[in-house]
Order: sequence, then structure tokens, then C-alpha cells
Amino acid sequence: MSSLDSRRAGLLYGSFVAEALSLGVHWIYDPAIIVARLGRVTDFHAPGSESYHPHKQAGDQGHVGDQALRLLTFLQRERAWSAEAFLNNWRAMWPSYTDYVDKATKGTLANLASGATTANSGAPSDELAGPARIAPLVAMFADRSESELVAVSIEQTVLTHRSPDAVEAAEFLARASHRLLHGAALAETIRALAPAWALNAAEKALPLSATEAIGQLGRACSLSQALPALIYLTLKHGDDIETAFIENAMAGGDNCARALALGLLLGAAQGVEAIPARWRDGLRAASQLDVFLSIPNS
Repeated sequence: MSSLDSRRAGLLYGSFVAEALSLGVHWIYDPAIIVARLGRVTDFHAPGSESYHPHKQAGDQGHVGDQALRLLTFLQRERAWSAEAFLNNWRAMWPSYTDYVDKATKGTLANLASGATTANSGAPSDELAGPARIAPLVAMFADRSESELVAVSIEQTVLTHRSPDAVEAAEFLARASHRLLHGAALAETIRALAPAWALNAAEKALPLSATEAIGQLGRACSLSQALPALIYLTLKHGDDIETAFIENAMAGGDNCARALALGLLLGAAQGVEAIPARWRDGLRAASQLDVFLSIPNS
């Protein structure tokens, strides 16, 4: 497998694997509860009947990961990106959806019911979940220019998360993942491209453990908390995918959205071989990813 092929597979598997690992403890804001229930989260777990995802199994994706999978299957079928076509496809998934439906999704669906188009469909959400879904686009646009990837990543994001913070995060993730995919060094890339406010907060927290740092930076969904926490994890544990994914899960809060972005960046930097085989094999969407990766991305 070539370096580019490995990194392309790595960013895709990394994003979905990291989210699946966090799903079993998603939106638990007290890390002590995670430890009491499961100890150290080193494998996939079903979230359980009292969670936000009562019907999910070990190795599944959460509600944001499911949207990323929807994007993946759309791109696989169409072999091209169209914001209008994908918005219609995304909208069609919800009438029969049985997992959690988040606020940004509800707001977007309400806008569409009122006649909104791609120009104004998105809810005014500043959550990481919107820009964090882009791994399939990065994989598809691997051989295209950075500016093209930035444009489509922003288009994808604002369909449901139309805020300046979400646009800023989408651009950062697209530029960073594209450069990492083509061999750039992780820490240098993050420091060169991350929004200064988020990078400064993350840098100050580096002496702390992940649980302490993310407790200080914030465990919530908003980019004001989630983006510094994501940057902290890439800088603190960027040379060890397994540890990074576990520490993200153990830190609690909206670990699933952080996971999608964290896996994208670290997978692009290190390649698929760096992701433990037990996680790749246990991922319930693995066959879908493999089919997508088999399609020429020209």
C-alpha cells in the first residue's frame, strides 16, 4: 500500500473507529462515571438502554457518524459532490431514523420544511459535529487541490451548521487533513493552521493529563470548547493513535464529535496501519469503508 493509499484509508478508518470507541460513553460528562462503569475504554462497547443511543451496538457509529456514513454512501454512488443533491439525500434519512436527533438537525429540518434551500438550510449551530463529518470528502478529494477540498468541506458544514465558528473549523480541518494526507508533519501543520485562540488554549493545557485538560478546556459540543480540546489531543498524543483515541473517550462529554475530527487528523498523519487491527476489524461499518476505498478517487 502506498503512503497516500495508507493515509487515505487511515483518515477514513481513523474517523469512524475513534467515534465508535467513544460511542459507549458518549455524553457522560463525569470521567469518574466512565471509570466506574467500564474502567479504561480500550474496546468498543454498546452505549446501553439508558444512554442517548439505546439501540446502538458495540462498533456502531453515533448520530453524527451516521451522517458521515450517509455522506460516504452518497459520494460512493454519485462519484461527485453536490451540496443540493446531498442535502436532499441527508433529509431523506430522518423519517425512519431511530437514534438521537440533535438540535442542529432539528433546526435544519424545520428550515427545510419552511422552504429553505442550500443557501439558508443550516441551523445557526457552532458545534464541532458539522465540520467533523468530512472524512469521506477528504478521502474523495485526496488528489484534488487543497482549495477545492476547503470549498466542499465548508459547503457540507453549512448545510446544517451555518455559523462563522463552524466555517472556521471546517476550513482548518480540511486544510490540515489535506496537508497531512500528502505527508506534512502533524504538530507543525496543526500549529500553522489552527485558529490562534484555540491553539493558545490548547498549548497552555499541554502539561495536564487529557482528563484534566479537557475538563479545563471544556467537554461540551460547542467549538469554543471542542476545538481547543481537539487540538490539545493532537499535540499531546499525536504520535500514538491508540492512546489518543482512548484518552479522548475517557475525557467524556461530546467525545464522539471530537473523535471524528481526531481520527481524521491522526489517521491522515499516520496511515491505517497505525490503527489497531482489533478496532478496524470490529467496526461495523468496515465493509462500507472498504468498498468506498476501492473506488478510484480521480
